[in-house]
Amino acid sequence: MILNRYFLKDIFLYTAAVSFIFLLIVVSSRSIQYLEQAAVGEINPEVVAWVILYRLPEFFQLILPLSFFLSLVLTVGKFSANNELNIYEQNGFTVRRLIAISLIPASLVAVVSMCLSIWISPESNIRASQLLEEQSFQDKFRSIQPGSFHRLNEDLLIYAKKREGRILKSVFIQTNPKKQTNTGTIVTADSASLDITNPNILLLNEGNLYFKQKDYQSSRMSFEELQMNIEASPPIKVLDKITEKTSIQSKFQWSISLGLMSLIAVLLAIPVSKVPPREGRYKRVLPAIFIFIFYLGLLITSRGWLETGIIQAFPGMYSVHLIFMVLGLFLLNRADSFKN
Repeated sequence: MILNRYFLKDIFLYTAAVSFIFLLIVVSSRSIQYLEQAAVGEINPEVVAWVILYRLPEFFQLILPLSFFLSLVLTVGKFSANNELNIYEQNGFTVRRLIAISLIPASLVAVVSMCLSIWISPESNIRASQLLEEQSFQDKFRSIQPGSFHRLNEDLLIYAKKREGRILKSVFIQTNPKKQTNTGTIVTADSASLDITNPNILLLNEGNLYFKQKDYQSSRMSFEELQMNIEASPPIKVLDKITEKTSIQSKFQWSISLGLMSLIAVLLAIPVSKVPPREGRYKRVLPAIFIFIFYLGLLITSRGWLETGIIQAFPGMYSVHLIFMVLGLFLLNRADSFKN
């Protein structure tokens, strides 16, 4: 029991430490990405922290299996380098028993990852998307930076030369910027601001209105004050029954895959991480990372193939797990202690 607790304690400590490091790296990189978008006015800077918070379950569901795999590699590597693994084997701890003990934290990691993927992550992603996509026009207008183009919605592109408080100066507006048609409207104005009573109304002063028509003709109208109602409506996504069924299958298999990957990681980590005595315990870390990244990469690729219909729902992603389970058993058969 003492040896069991000693082994499991190292695994949990390494898992927590590695997870914390990876989480800091991922959160930092995503924060920089969102802050860059906020700097150019694509998103509201005030929602960046909330978006990162809602994205944490999505990050953690992938970080946790990788951290557990590396913790197992580091623990077994340390025991091998310090001759502690020989003491374990002398007390009846064969590789089979190490696998049985390692499956305890592996099962816990599998359950947590699957729960995050099935229940928590989808809900938090929806809330993060709502913060990014459904911010009010007032927030979008406030985030406009002078000297660059900004898309306020699908049909409106705006440019301002400078800003004075809540007022934009030397404004250029184009409607239907994405549509490949000859129709549309271009507005130029000396200044633009939001209506105090209705933040979805854009007030334009001292400018010109140009109408482009299908016969390549245009007309111009000057104005002293112009009101534009620019309330964006969210896009409507239509999925047919086949696509919807494939998407459900893909999400289900991905959630199951996170759990299976944590369990199969035990078969891969133990034989890969064994090093000769008195050698560096970090010697096998890099090859182990390559194996796990290759495993995860094949799962992500097969998920994409399943969503696009290149492969069928069965075997789907399960074929990838079968390949790496066979690989793990093959590596275990080559381990000297497995034959004892």
